[in-house]
Amino acid sequence: MTTTPAPVPPPALRPPADGECQFCGSHPAAHVSFQSMTSIVILYVVSSQRGWMCRNCGLAMFRHYTNKTLLAGWWGVGVIGIPIFLGVDRFRLRRILRLAPPQPTPGVAASLPAPLDPGKPLIQRPGAILSIVLVTVLVLVIGCGALAFATT
Repeated sequence: MTTTPAPVPPPALRPPADGECQFCGSHPAAHVSFQSMTSIVILYVVSSQRGWMCRNCGLAMFRHYTNKTLLAGWWGVGVIGIPIFLGVDRFRLRRILRLAPPQPTPGVAASLPAPLDPGKPLIQRPGAILSIVLVTVLVLVIGCGALAFATT
C-alpha cells in the first residue's frame, strides 16, 4: 500500500500593506489623495479618494477626479474653487509620477488582478473639452461686451 502525500495548502493571502497599491496590490505605491468638486447653484460637494496607489492606479484616479471636477464644477458657486482643486491634485500627482512601473506583489489579495488602465489623456476627456468651450465662450462674451462698451 502506498501513501499519498497530504496536499499542501495554498499560501494565505493578505490584504495590501503600506507601500502596496490598495486597488491592485502592486508595489511601489505612494500615499496620496485626489479630490473632485460638484457645484450646483449655491451648493457644492467635495468627494475624495485617498490611500496607497501605484503609478497606473494613481494616474487613473487623478484623471477620473479631474475630469469629474471639469464636468461638474462649473454649475454654481464652486466655480471659484476649480483652479484650486486642479492645482492641488496636479501637485499631488507628482508623487505618483515619480514611482517606478507597478510590479505585482505575490501573496497579496487585492480587489483588482492588475493595475487600473489610466485611460485617455485628460485633454481628450469630456470635462476638458467642456472646459475649453466654456472658457472660450466666456472670453468671447466678455471681449465682445468690452468692445461694444468701448465703441459707445
